[in-house]
Parts: sequence; structure tokens; C-alpha cells
Amino acid sequence: MSITNQIIFGLSLFTALIMGGLSYLSYRRHKEKEFYHLTEFWAALGFNTLACGFFLHIMPHIIALSMVGWIWPLRGFKLFLQDISGTEFSGRWRYLMLAGCAFVSVALASYGMGFTLYTLPFTLGIVVFGVSLVFEAQKKNQGPLTHFHWIAYGLSALYFVTRLAFPIWRMETMNEPMALMGDLIFYILFSGVTLFVFLELMNRRHSEEVNHLVKERNDRLLGQSKYAELGMMSAGIAHEINNPLAVIQARTTQLLRIYRDTERQQDLADGLQQIIYTSERINRTIQGVREFVHQDEKGPQTEIDLKTLVDDVLVFCGQRMKNHGINLRFYGLENYSVVGNKIQLEQVILNLLNNSFDAIEFLPDKWIEISAHQVNDHVQIYVKDSGSGIPPEIASRIMEPFYSTKDLGKGTGLGLALARGIVEKHGGSLQYLSDTSHTTFLVDLPTLPHEDWSSFYH
Repeated sequence: MSITNQIIFGLSLFTALIMGGLSYLSYRRHKEKEFYHLTEFWAALGFNTLACGFFLHIMPHIIALSMVGWIWPLRGFKLFLQDISGTEFSGRWRYLMLAGCAFVSVALASYGMGFTLYTLPFTLGIVVFGVSLVFEAQKKNQGPLTHFHWIAYGLSALYFVTRLAFPIWRMETMNEPMALMGDLIFYILFSGVTLFVFLELMNRRHSEEVNHLVKERNDRLLGQSKYAELGMMSAGIAHEINNPLAVIQARTTQLLRIYRDTERQQDLADGLQQIIYTSERINRTIQGVREFVHQDEKGPQTEIDLKTLVDDVLVFCGQRMKNHGINLRFYGLENYSVVGNKIQLEQVILNLLNNSFDAIEFLPDKWIEISAHQVNDHVQIYVKDSGSGIPPEIASRIMEPFYSTKDLGKGTGLGLALARGIVEKHGGSLQYLSDTSHTTFLVDLPTLPHEDWSSFYH
């Protein structure tokens, strides 16, 4: 081997070793399967380089056996293309086809056919195997085909097509450096692709870490908002429990006086029935609080009747509204249902009602109206109150986290921001309507499941 050929051969092997080493070190550090696949990809290319060099210069009389060194790179390319395209390759026909081509090559060689003729079938099998992998990867590519994908697929296809030069390569001195230089150029180009994959994997890992931190932050904010809402509605909850308890105590005292009077058995039965009813009312209130605090927020989406959703929210705040003389109006709720997480959507409605309460508590005319109607596959829920609207400079910021116009201790500034996040992850939207005569918020929710809503928590 000439000095020029030795340099080119050494550079090719050095490139494979360096890129394989970087891939392996990255795998040891990050434990990502893509780094392991890149390690195998470069190890296979390095093995192919050694096999060709061995048979070319040590055992040139059986140079055709160097084609065996192409088999391992086929697996390396398969893993490489799978990771780039994000898909799995189907079928074993390629391996059966390659085995058949190898059998034909051996048969032709045993009959004394020339080098070009007996190496052609196996070489064609290699080309078909590799090019079919590239086309399947391009066809099944997950996501948009970027310039990177086209470069990687085109380079891989060109690498396999150039293998067709092997049967007509006569081992002449002038051909050897050209072949070695061609492989070196491919290795350098594949190094660039590998480095780009490194960057993509690092970026993905960074994004996963950021998403994990965002998830933890959202969970904390949601918990803070939930308990803040729970604190603000504690007076209403206490009223919902104390009133029935007062009824139970009064009726029990009355029944103790009349239970021996046989002429008043109907009064006794009515009193006992009222005790049962009021006890169930207390139980519903307590159960609602328990579900609100403890239900798994990552649970599956279910179909939720709008009237039931609002009724369950009113368990927490309805009595407080009535105690302050706020008239509650409902239109069309019984006609519609939405799909999502019930507790999360309850928190959205509860936050809007609490905001309305705080805004109109001291107005002479106090009312809150909730209405709904359907537009295509979405239900639009309007929460309107008797307020005259929100000033533009405030309306532009009310959805920002920690922004609040309430007095210290009355609001966290988290409610609307988290409510909007919940609604958007359900595939809907939450917006303030500035073109109405009264303060109005629009909650737009889908009537069909939204596959991405759980990412708010994952």
C-alpha cells in the first residue's frame, strides 16, 4: 500500500474510531439508545474498513470475502435510519433476499465465473437492502421532512449505490486511492450527520428536563391555587354544613318530644325523612371537598354534563352568593356536555365565579349568569356578571401569572393563568370579551376528547 493510500486508510479508520468513541462516551453518560445505535453504526463502519484493508493487502487472492464486512454496517444503517425517521422497519424480506444473493454469488464462484460476475449478485443485494431502508425511512418519517432528513437519507442512499463499483473494480493501482478517498469522504459527511444527531439528542434531553421543571412548577401553582380557592370558599362550605346541622339538631329535639305520641306518627316520619335528607346534603358537601382536594388530576377524560359540573361547583360557593344577595342565572346548561377532567374544569368555573363575586360584591345590582351554546364540535360557556367590564390596561394582563388587582390576601394572581392553561390543554380557550356591556368571560371546550391535554402534567 502506498503512503497516500495508507494515509487515506488511516484517516478513514481514525474517523470511525473517534466518532464511535464519542458515541459510546455519550451513551455511558446519558444512557440514550440513540447513542448506543450510533456507537454500533461507527463500529460497523470501522470493521468494514479493516475487513477491506485486510483482504485487499494481506489476502488479495480472496478479495471477494471482504464483502462479508458489509453485513454488519447494514444493521448499523438500519438502527441509524430508524432513529432519524422515528419509525420501525417492517418485514424480514431483506435478509432473505440478501441470503439468496449470497447463495447465487457462491454458486457462480464455484463454477469458475469471473470476479465481476460472481460478486455482482451479492453487491446488488447490498444495494437493494440499503436503498430500500432509506426509502422506507423517508416514507414513514415521523414529523416533517427537514433539510437534515433529506441530507441523511440522500447520503445513505448514495453510499449504498456506490457499492456497485466493487464488481467492476479491477484492483488497479489508480482505482485504489479513488475508492479509499470515496469512503473517507462518506465518513466525513456521516460525521457531520452524527454531530447534528448529537445536537438534536442534547436539545431533546434539555427540553425534557425543562418540561419536567415546568410540570413541577405547574403542579405547585395548581396546588396553591386550589387551596387558595378552597380557603376563599370556606365560609360557604361552613354555611352548607352548619345549616343542615342546625336543622338536624332542631328536628331531633322536636322528635324527642313527640315520638311517644301515637297520633303524631306522620310528623315523626316527616321529621326523620328531613334528617336523612339534610344528612345526605352534608355528605355531598364533604364528598365534594374531598374530591376537589384529592382527586387524581392526571385521570382520564370523561364526558361531563354541564349542568352537573356547575351544580357541583355551586356546592362550594352557591350559598355564599345567596347570602350576599347575588342572583344566579343559568341558561342552556342542561343541553350540553364536554369532555375532560371534571375536577380541573370545576376549578376553572369556580375561579371565574369567585372573581365575579369579588367584583360585584358591593354593587347595588348583583347577578351572575352562566349560559352555553354549541358551535361545531365545541361548547361555548359564557360567565357574565353585572360588572361594567375590565379596564383595557388591566384586561391585557389579567391572564399573566401572579398579576392580581385584589387586596392583599384575597388573591394569588394564579387563578386565571392556571385556568387558561387547563382549558388550553383540554383543546379549548379562555378569553375575556371586551366588546360586551357587562364583564364576560368565554370558556370554549371541545365535545370530543383532546389527545394533548395531559401534557400539562407530563
